[in-house]
Amino acid sequence: MSSDLKKLVDELEVLLIERGGSLDAPARREFEGQIERLRTSIDGADVVRTAWLRKEALQTLASLLSVLTNVITLLK
Repeated sequence: MSSDLKKLVDELEVLLIERGGSLDAPARREFEGQIERLRTSIDGADVVRTAWLRKEALQTLASLLSVLTNVITLLK
């Protein structure tokens, strides 16, 4: 179960690396911090904590995609 969560966090990191260049530095650092907190919390998490971390990872993904979409739209 945590391997799926680790893959999700890895995908978040890849998305931030590939598309995060259009974000300002504070926003990028905040997303990097969220991803790092998720990554360090995964190991040793029980089932309930893993479910909560999965929810947090999905919310972070939704936020990142929303911000990137807005930035790309503004740049057009």
